[in-house]
Amino acid sequence: MAREYFRLPINADEGFPQAFRLAWSGRDYQFRLYASVAEEVVAGTPAGPIDLPVRGAFLVLSVEREEPGGLVPILRRKLVPGVEYRAAELALTFRRLRFDMRNLNAAGSFGSVVVGGVADR
Repeated sequence: MAREYFRLPINADEGFPQAFRLAWSGRDYQFRLYASVAEEVVAGTPAGPIDLPVRGAFLVLSVEREEPGGLVPILRRKLVPGVEYRAAELALTFRRLRFDMRNLNAAGSFGSVVVGGVADR
């Protein structure tokens, strides 16, 4: 049975790292996305966005569930488009991971696009 994914509120123009809270199925979650990019990739990448992952560059997602006793980590993964990630009661997938080095630690409209979705497992 195919899942119906709902789009995550990621705005790549805000740059990376970025974080947001999500209320889903009666629970609250904290999402964090960051780009891990080797210095030689930053220096050697031509201007414009690239599709991730590539050797030496990828996006990482961490998800924590908010509980009365504190945050409970449920996922920390390098992201690959088209893979379904299981994070406790959540299913997550990413269709597009396009990243411009100018969005590394900086906001701006440079063509970065990150499209991900969430569903119940």
